[in-house]
Amino acid sequence: MKKIPWFEIILIIAVMSMSLHAALSDAQNFSLRWFTRDDAYYYFKVAQNISEGHGSSFDGINKTNGYHPLWMLICVPIFALARFDLILPLRILLLVMSGFSVSTAILLYRLLGKIFVPAIGGIAALYWVFSFDILISIYQNGLESGIAAFFVVLFIYKLYQFEGSWRTTPFVSLKDSKETSGAYEISRKQLAMLGALAALMVFSRLDLIFFAGMAGLWIVFRGHLLRFFLPLDIISAVVSVFLAFIIRLDLPEYYEFSDIAIIMAGLGLAIKLLSAFSFGLYQRKVTSNFRSLLIRLLASTLISSALLGVIMMIIASFGKIAGFPRTIILIDFGFTLLFFGLSRLIFVSLHSSRDHEYSNDSSFTDLRGRWKKWMQDGLVYYGITFGALGIYMLWSKFTFGTFSPVSGQVKRWWGSFPARVYGGATRSPLEFFGISYQDDGLAWTPIANSLGDWVKQFTELTSQTESLYTVFATSLLIVIYLILLLNKEKSRTAITQLSLIPLVGGSILQTVYYHAGGYSAYKEWYWITQRITSVLAICLVIGLLFTIIRKIKYSQYIAWAMAIYFGFNMGQAYWAGIQNTMRYNRWSADTPLMEIATLLEQNTEPGSLIGFTGGGNVGYFIQDRTIVNMDGLINSHEYLEALQAGKADEFLQNIGLDYVLANPGILDRQPYDGQFNEYLEAADVIYGGKQLLRYRAPK
Repeated sequence: MKKIPWFEIILIIAVMSMSLHAALSDAQNFSLRWFTRDDAYYYFKVAQNISEGHGSSFDGINKTNGYHPLWMLICVPIFALARFDLILPLRILLLVMSGFSVSTAILLYRLLGKIFVPAIGGIAALYWVFSFDILISIYQNGLESGIAAFFVVLFIYKLYQFEGSWRTTPFVSLKDSKETSGAYEISRKQLAMLGALAALMVFSRLDLIFFAGMAGLWIVFRGHLLRFFLPLDIISAVVSVFLAFIIRLDLPEYYEFSDIAIIMAGLGLAIKLLSAFSFGLYQRKVTSNFRSLLIRLLASTLISSALLGVIMMIIASFGKIAGFPRTIILIDFGFTLLFFGLSRLIFVSLHSSRDHEYSNDSSFTDLRGRWKKWMQDGLVYYGITFGALGIYMLWSKFTFGTFSPVSGQVKRWWGSFPARVYGGATRSPLEFFGISYQDDGLAWTPIANSLGDWVKQFTELTSQTESLYTVFATSLLIVIYLILLLNKEKSRTAITQLSLIPLVGGSILQTVYYHAGGYSAYKEWYWITQRITSVLAICLVIGLLFTIIRKIKYSQYIAWAMAIYFGFNMGQAYWAGIQNTMRYNRWSADTPLMEIATLLEQNTEPGSLIGFTGGGNVGYFIQDRTIVNMDGLINSHEYLEALQAGKADEFLQNIGLDYVLANPGILDRQPYDGQFNEYLEAADVIYGGKQLLRYRAPK
């Protein structure tokens, strides 16, 4: 008889009941208390326009692709209802987001419950649905982060199932190999399913391509040490270069050399990996012999660093890059040696000397015997995942004139400015690598913020806090490593089943991608895989500690009692927060849904086109007027080109803009640089530092 999933049923009822209470509350709560981010309304208004036949456009005039496609696809049918009632889609969306939240929590519960015990899965699930940090950063914004988190956890869960599947299939000998080696057969259907799921994950948030790419290595190189070391070596090769530049130059001076740093990271990645492969650093017999490992690692790093250094000096010479610091080559050598060595020493320390799971063949023998199988599997997985993304990019180029979302191009452009109207590129090494403990650079919650809050108690100066935080974060990693040694077999099994290596690899590469070339206005909801990895890592530690007391009588009941106590306290606080935020009868019936929209309706003519430096929520709620986005995030690629060329004033004149509501001081600064000034005439309307300006052709 099948057991009734009581925990899942109770969790669904609890979460959806609270969400239903919120969804039926006063209309004004949605615009003033819940969905308050401009970025969310960029989706909402474009989805409404698509549903009403106006195309993929925020203003109904300019075509835009400034969004992640899967979330937009889901929003379209929901916001088709906006023609009847602007609040009704928001009520439905709140329930949809809650559905994604509880679905993600159930997947965490099942995953961790199978790897450890159900109570540990219960703790993860309860934290996920009742954490205010998760609510605010992932769900309450109404953005793509909710569906992205769901597909990331679903993908991890499917990788867990895949892990059990391929390890139980026959080990097939490879005839081309002179020594004993082989491959674990899996069906093309399994690979295709994983590739399709990875594609959905990427479409939910396009920067998840880094996790999808790392997961492909995890899948294709199963049964070989490349599976573990290649993702870690990719991170090591890339991070070591950028770390060398930042240590030598500091921030923001690094950005004067960011182009050469990116070139060096790309070349270094190829050279270091080829060198590591040639020197046998992916062979079991090398990694398990400390003397052999040390000699080969040193030789590999010396040769790859020397070759990279020569190439970089030639490039710097021909490119006439003044002041390229040669010491960066030496610093990079040191970090490469450290990172490549640490990953192998940790791996060996978690494996028994009697472990013969991996081949002892030489690197090139393995390559001769396995390359066809690796190639075939890679073509299936990457062909589907990257192929789907490629098709989307080609369609985007044909439809919108650009391969990638225009919003990302705008923020990359903003990141190149010395002015920081929209935040600018990162100024913190901790943020650069995604390990900050505060602000929008906070990614690894709840670990980083908890550690940061604790460290702040001991120091007042920011620089001292960062140094102390770095020391304690390093100490925490050492403690976690020592806990892994308590039960080596369970540790390596759990790390593998949770796909932590590709998860961490994808997370780090995603962060470096944003900061390496300069990126402005990155937000807390970008860091999906980091938050999920943090939850999984905490549960890994709890699970390993639980193995110590697992044989104690009633240990499982004690674990469940602790989980229920934890969930009850979090649930109570969460429910109180929902009641306080989404009150009933708080607002009078005539309270505007968006005060600034009402103000514009009173001071402009019906049919007016009104320029706004943001304007997402106003664009959704305003009646009989149209908001035109002026910062470019949800405008066309043509508008971005005009803005960059200093001709956005003419562009807006040509589409018939009537008004602008903005802070005149901002319009004088980058990225606008006063290019609209000749067209602006002041009107007697001021709201929150913004002024209504008539837009007229200069006489």
